[in-house]
Amino acid sequence: MKLALLLIAALIGGGVNALAGGGTFIVFPALLFAGVSSVKANATASLVFAPGSLVSAWVYRGTLKGQSPGRIAWLLVTSLGGSAAGSALLLNTSNRTFSNLVPWLLLIAALFFTIAPRLRAAAARSAESARASGAPATLLFVGQFIIAIYGGYFGAGMGVLMIALFLTASDMGVQASNGVRLLCGAGINILAIVLFAWRGALDWKAGIPMLLAGVAGGYYGARIVRGLNEETARKSILVYAWVLTTCFFVRPSL
Repeated sequence: MKLALLLIAALIGGGVNALAGGGTFIVFPALLFAGVSSVKANATASLVFAPGSLVSAWVYRGTLKGQSPGRIAWLLVTSLGGSAAGSALLLNTSNRTFSNLVPWLLLIAALFFTIAPRLRAAAARSAESARASGAPATLLFVGQFIIAIYGGYFGAGMGVLMIALFLTASDMGVQASNGVRLLCGAGINILAIVLFAWRGALDWKAGIPMLLAGVAGGYYGARIVRGLNEETARKSILVYAWVLTTCFFVRPSL
């Protein structure tokens, strides 16, 4: 029963990520419900969506044309450094402490998911002025390092933050920003998984079948829900995310 629940969650999560993002809101609580410890559940959720992040980065590789290879390389290095710091922080957080942080982390992620359209729109409006004035490189790399720390530690909603950062602190357009954030996000996730595996923080028994289900969900899920437009899907996930977050806050008193 638990394995069936996890496979269904990974299948749906993969489809959700392919359409509008937010798969973490489905996979992470499913792992907790199945009895996986909070730290290991968070680490295993990263494993489930790793193939999807790599495929997405490959699909968007064409958007990197015309971008400075040096800047992209430094952003990737910065992302890996932040991911290592965030992953190390997670691995040194006790399950009890992380369990207490989970409602707040879900709240942060839900807030990011809620304001994502406005955040992207505001960043896009300021992108032209950033290109004209030349935003300081320090802001770009420091901001990316901080986001990568969050990505290595929890990660839900980090893509929104990266797109906003790239649009406001560089001369990247919307498509280039999306391509670079997918590349950096893949790097953050893969390094985190390597560190989690090294420290024995992954639940391989649940993670591998869920990984396969997540890949299938990413492919078939998007086809099944293609009649549902992205905004409708996003709003549905948003309602679920806030209900889930509320449940985690009231859970101690239940």
